[in-house]
Amino acid sequence: MSHLIGFERPLAGNTMLRVHVIAGDRYALLVDTAMRGYEALVQEALDYVKQLEVPLAFIVNTHAHHDHIGLNRWVQQRTGARLAAHDAGRHWIEDADVNYREFVLGFPQLVADSPALRREVRETLGEPGKVDLGLRGGEHFYLGGVDVETLDVSGHMFGEIALVVQQEKTLVLGDALIGLDMPMFHGYVSASQFRKTLTIIRDLVLTGRIVRVVSAHLPPLEGQANILAAIDARVAHVDRIEAFLLDITAFAPRTLKDIWIMLSEAMGKEPEFRGLTMIANHLHELCDQGRMKLQNGVYQRVFDPT
Repeated sequence: MSHLIGFERPLAGNTMLRVHVIAGDRYALLVDTAMRGYEALVQEALDYVKQLEVPLAFIVNTHAHHDHIGLNRWVQQRTGARLAAHDAGRHWIEDADVNYREFVLGFPQLVADSPALRREVRETLGEPGKVDLGLRGGEHFYLGGVDVETLDVSGHMFGEIALVVQQEKTLVLGDALIGLDMPMFHGYVSASQFRKTLTIIRDLVLTGRIVRVVSAHLPPLEGQANILAAIDARVAHVDRIEAFLLDITAFAPRTLKDIWIMLSEAMGKEPEFRGLTMIANHLHELCDQGRMKLQNGVYQRVFDPT
């Protein structure tokens, strides 16, 4: 019997929302808790654990976005499980108002608070849970015959955790392999860190440590060729975004709003808060690298004189 099983429901369009149970002989672990409105999904996972007749000892949040943490407290109250998450995401997990404000309203002059945004994010966060175990990557959960190792796979978000189920050579992700076919930018908060994470996953594949990848939204990936192809597609995605940012600021200064609208249109994405944050952070990195400058509220490419 597999030590790992996923439970899913439709989220939007062809995108699924999925949680995973990893179970050993002594304990079980729940990866993510979906969000308010998906109680039936999470209850299905809890019922499965009950059938195994082992306690649910841990919840592990892959990262602190609303569709991964919204039922933390709901599960804790029903199971007594201890909540583990990356230390960098603790403040979002334990304070829903901070989470909403920093995630959604980082640029209030461009994206204003609204009832629609509150329904989408704030209301789905549920009652915050308390983080019992802070993670950094490199920790192990020993569940009885099953060794689960944590990895820091930040990039999509600062402070994202992945889990390697050693006995199954399977990598369990939240959103470290971002969705490319969603109507909005699934995005990243750091292009450089995201590239590092893709390299980490590639190395896991090439060294034979993993042969399968499961995640919160993507279909499972089986075999080296399929996983590497998924990684390559995301590297190309970041490269395309970076090339566009440099090209459109090469000969004309652009405001953040201009760049956000132009890139969204060019890539067929809705201009909304996730993409805005991704673009602003990518521009900031390019400025730090000396490849772009921000002056008087506009960005312009800097050409290497050599």
